[in-house]
Amino acid sequence: MKTSLFGPLLFGTLLALASCGGGTSGTGGSGVISTGTITAFGSVFVNGVEFNTGGATIVLDDNPAAESNLRVGMVVTVSGSRSGSSGSATRIEVDDALKGFVEAKPDANHWTVMGQTVLVDDRTRFENNVQPGVGDFAEVHGLVVADGTISGGFIEKKNAPFPAFEVKGFVKNHNDASKTFDIGTLTVNYSNATINDMPNPATTSWNGLLVEAKGSTCAGTAPVCGTLTASKVEPNGPQMREAADFEIEGFVTSLTSTSDFVVANQRVLTTGSTRFEGGVASDIAVGVKLEVEGVLASGVVTASKVEFGDGIRIEADIDTVGASSFTLRGLPGITVTVNSLTQFEGGVSGLNNLVAGNHVRVRGRASGSNTVIATEVERRSAESRVELQGPIQSITGASPNQIVTILGVAVDTTGVVFEDVNRATFFSQAVAGTLVKARGSLNGSTVTWSEMELED
Repeated sequence: MKTSLFGPLLFGTLLALASCGGGTSGTGGSGVISTGTITAFGSVFVNGVEFNTGGATIVLDDNPAAESNLRVGMVVTVSGSRSGSSGSATRIEVDDALKGFVEAKPDANHWTVMGQTVLVDDRTRFENNVQPGVGDFAEVHGLVVADGTISGGFIEKKNAPFPAFEVKGFVKNHNDASKTFDIGTLTVNYSNATINDMPNPATTSWNGLLVEAKGSTCAGTAPVCGTLTASKVEPNGPQMREAADFEIEGFVTSLTSTSDFVVANQRVLTTGSTRFEGGVASDIAVGVKLEVEGVLASGVVTASKVEFGDGIRIEADIDTVGASSFTLRGLPGITVTVNSLTQFEGGVSGLNNLVAGNHVRVRGRASGSNTVIATEVERRSAESRVELQGPIQSITGASPNQIVTILGVAVDTTGVVFEDVNRATFFSQAVAGTLVKARGSLNGSTVTWSEMELED
């Protein structure tokens, strides 16, 4: 569903935001538009902010809904006000990604729904813990990662009567003569569709646009929907032009430079004053998950903060290689998994090109306490260097022998040098959840740790 924010209420809110240049709303907080995944309740948590929902208008499938209809893992756009990490929502609009039959399950982590690959991991939630099977009708909520790929946040098995089919993704192979385009492996025919909000297809290519297509007729061999006959095609994502306080969570889908890139369908610019958390500007690449905060003007966000959702960085030797994962010497317990979105560098094209003893750099995100889903794996020249960056899970022991646990690895800080601060200052700032980097060298099967620094 398009997150349409041009209704009278929201349009008035945006005008007020633009005119006040980030001033306060009537509730005492600054006005905000925040698009992201629901992570918790007790109010609604989106992009690290707890929004009070009392009095908020909630919209699901273009119909009024209640907070009880919301689920962790759903992608929403919240409009309202905030002060720090607390806010008050005036409107919450749910933006689902897919509705259709589960066409295939090549493995537990890759499903095919409406010609799109849905990535499923331990963060994916299921209604009543029921996982739809092949041939079942499913509603999928999640973020678009790339062409034809959705990161599944919340999935619900639906029973008859089935709602209309829906698909969200990037247009490719647009052909106005045949009135068709593709999203993933699905073909969409829009010859009889309402396209009022789209650019004129006779004069403007739709290729690269993030859209949502709806329809009630699919042509194909069940459960596969080869061609969707669309009743409506519309742009997807926030359709506002101005917002003094704007937030968006999503994956980098295109990149002009590390200071000019696109998150989902939103262009983002960074400046010398942009603050980076969980990484640095050079870490920005296609497929990296980010949370961006800034000012939206003329359709472009100038970022005040960029936070990385894949803040895990590892450099080490491979110990063992499996069918879709590998382990690392000196870092017991950590498993690095790869998928169809993992980028391989350093002269390798996939996991089958890596062997035990290869020295690699890994960028990714945590999945559970000690599993990393790799965004990028780079083979490097052989050396003994080991790096481990991730959030602190626990700190035990007393100075000067504290043990810092990262991804299940117990890092002994005895003799460690702390960058830019002394030991006392480091441990006065470091708590569970703080992002840190440890460096050391591999000696046989163990690591001697020598340096540590705060990364936040």
